[in-house]
Amino acid sequence: MFHCGSKSCESCESRDQGVFKELSPAELALLSRCKTSNHYKKKQVIFYEGNAPYGVHCVRKGKIKLFRTTPQGREQIVRLVSSGEAMGFKALLSSDNYSLTAEVLEDSEICFVDKKAFFEILDHSPKLARTLLETLADEVKSQEKTICSFSQKSVRERVAETVLMLNEKYGSRAEGGSTITIPLKREDIATLSGTVLESAVRYLSEFKKDGMIELKGREIIVRNSERLLAVTQNKLL
Repeated sequence: MFHCGSKSCESCESRDQGVFKELSPAELALLSRCKTSNHYKKKQVIFYEGNAPYGVHCVRKGKIKLFRTTPQGREQIVRLVSSGEAMGFKALLSSDNYSLTAEVLEDSEICFVDKKAFFEILDHSPKLARTLLETLADEVKSQEKTICSFSQKSVRERVAETVLMLNEKYGSRAEGGSTITIPLKREDIATLSGTVLESAVRYLSEFKKDGMIELKGREIIVRNSERLLAVTQNKLL
């Protein structure tokens, strides 16, 4: 990690996608004065599960995975974070230690706002408070959807659903399809799908054989999203 200079929050191209999108000009100015910006290299850790939070991290550019470590030492991905999204505010608001570890998936630029400045802005911004509540509600809704999916869908359906989710959030248009621009290992795909590595690999290979996707190393190219969607709904096309 190294300091990358001062770029104002007012000019941040990712701000409209995150929790600070409703701040007033005065609040944005305070945020700019109080935050620091740093570059993180791929695989660097931003914060560790179990550590005390000292502020809020906001992704100006890049992709991050948030995971917990099981008693067996395995990584269990809980959420993927990209440009505009904030991390760490839940631990601050609940006065808890971090429940997850944040690791960089690709070279990223992360801004940091210390605890004192964050609460000062929060105390004077009802809009920020509302945005944080909406963000937390969306995360709860997403977790409920995941729990429902894990309990009601087959492993094949869940792997297809994971590929579609990644494509919707990180897909980039390519000739004949869409390329998922996030460097996840097959173990990560398995964790997001709620299954073991062998099953995820088997179904990804099946989808490739059936012409739904193409695999190039860690890269996944979605060739037929309609057929993948049909798989998630246990339908045949």
